[in-house]
Amino acid sequence: MQITRGNYSQYANMVQQMFGNKKNPNNPLAQCDYGNFALRFKPVDIQFTKPNWDNIMTKRDKLAMSEEEFEEAIKELAQKEFATGKRDDAAYRKLCMQHGETVSPDRKAIYESSMRKTGGKMNAACMFWDNNGNKTLSYNPESRNWKAISTEEEFARARVFTSIYNDELARLKKEYGENAKGTVSYQQIQSDLATGTKAPSSGSSLDIQI
Repeated sequence: MQITRGNYSQYANMVQQMFGNKKNPNNPLAQCDYGNFALRFKPVDIQFTKPNWDNIMTKRDKLAMSEEEFEEAIKELAQKEFATGKRDDAAYRKLCMQHGETVSPDRKAIYESSMRKTGGKMNAACMFWDNNGNKTLSYNPESRNWKAISTEEEFARARVFTSIYNDELARLKKEYGENAKGTVSYQQIQSDLATGTKAPSSGSSLDIQI
């Protein structure tokens, strides 16, 4: 389950129920109170898997590419998927993550700061906050999964990504026809662009009736 502002309460209740089943006071999970801000620096002796920052959105020392390069990469992804007729989920997730990280909080630094205060142990809240009290990262000790809690800026950034991607797909469908998906090669699309049929910028509007 992806944690969002809309389903956070549902996710928190689910984890609380899991923790509520741990009646044994000797079990470290019984000491946890998921999402309890007051317990953000209270260490507990639960085993946990360290976060893999390659798969978690966080501020990076260097951006993957410029804004212009991001726009071209997003359009290129849409073109390749149109050509194959298949969604490349791995490529989509990676590019979307890189694009979103331009506005991400430094979750890695927040995590490391918390760990220093707990002596390297998981905190009893199983959640990490920034200095302004905003939730940024959570850990599920049952599944050992980490979840980045998206910020409003990241949600807005994701909408920009989706807009560029969908606009390019719409352009391709308009130019080649709905049934051409999976039949027109990527090389043909690039050739047509090079000979003058250029894609509009992400800010252009398309007159398409749905």
